[in-house]
Parts: sequence; C-alpha cells; structure tokens
Amino acid sequence: MTLPGRFFILRHGETVYNAAKRLQSNAMHTPLTRQGCEQAVAMGQALRAELGERPRVQLHISDTGRALQTASLIAEELGIDWFAANRTRDLFEIDMGSWCGRGYGDVEADHGPITLEDHLLRPAPDGEDYPAIAARMTRWMASVAALPDGGRGDHIVVMHGISSRVLRGVMAGLPPHPQHGAPIAPSLVQGSIALIENGVERVFFGSARGIEHA
Repeated sequence: MTLPGRFFILRHGETVYNAAKRLQSNAMHTPLTRQGCEQAVAMGQALRAELGERPRVQLHISDTGRALQTASLIAEELGIDWFAANRTRDLFEIDMGSWCGRGYGDVEADHGPITLEDHLLRPAPDGEDYPAIAARMTRWMASVAALPDGGRGDHIVVMHGISSRVLRGVMAGLPPHPQHGAPIAPSLVQGSIALIENGVERVFFGSARGIEHA
C-alpha cells in the first residue's frame, strides 16, 4: 500500500532505559533523559524549518509514555495541538516478552546475543516477531488511508526504533528480510527523521547507521 502524503517518521528521544541499556516494554513509562529531550527539540526545530509554524499536519503517536513525551516537545516547537494527535497501539515497539525491563547484559548472560546484525533485536521466545510487527504497521496504514483526507497532506509519526524500521520498510516497499521475514529499513541514528513520500524514503534529518536499542 502506498499512501499519498508525506510521512515524517521519528523515533522517540533517548530514555533512561536506553541510556542504561535495558529493554523497555510498551506498558512502562520510561522518561526521556536530558539528551532525549534535546533530541526531541532538535527534531521539532528541523520540522519547523520545513513545515513552518502551526503547519497543517496530522500527528500520530505510539501510545507509550516515551513517545508521548517526545511528541509533546515536537508539538511545542511546531505550535500544533498535541491533544489532537492520533494515539495508537499499532505503532508500539516490538514486544520483548518476559525480557522487558531487564538489562541487555543480563538477558544475554542467560540466552546469548540479542543484538543482531544491523542493530536488530532477536525476538524473545514469548515476545513478538518481525512479521507480527509488519502486520501491525499494515493495519495502521489502512487506518490512515481511511481518514477523511485519505492519508494525503503531511503526517508526523512518533514511535520507536525497531517498529519504525519495519514501518519504513513496509511503506517503502522493501523486500522481506531474508532472516526475519518482514521488510526492515536501515538503522538511523537516534534523533533522526526519515521522510517517505510516494513510497520513496530519504533521511530528512540526522544520519543512517545508528545504534538501536528498543
């Protein structure tokens, strides 16, 4: 499915869990660090330079504390209504099951490496795999296409490291990853923005090949 609008896809700013290298869940609130707040403000400023102040834009947010906090700082920079955003579970991060809340080192001591090639995460035995994430992203895209504007115009999407890579892969029509069975876009440095327009992706702000922690 190709959506007709411009989609600025962002990962939330650094959290206390990111900084401590611990796996986060979608249920816990993990607040942004000072650096995470600065990343959110910088992304908001980059968007304001492109879109102007108080732009006509639809804001979509993963319904997690860290994404909502990031989006609030971006909304403040743009002068848009945070309360008018579409909050959804479909944009959640990969569910790491019983590994959530644990340090990377602790999990790896029990189960072996969980950080794979290109900064991907190995799914937990009782967690979510990449095809399941792709199904969520496809469902979210269908919900956007069903909006009154049909997904036209400009959209800002605030979500997570791994799930955003799958969304970008699906939206850009990438082939399924040979090991993980779902389209997965390249890793970006935290605080970067990917722009997808007419099924074509480019890095709008920041750079590629950053280290991802969910």
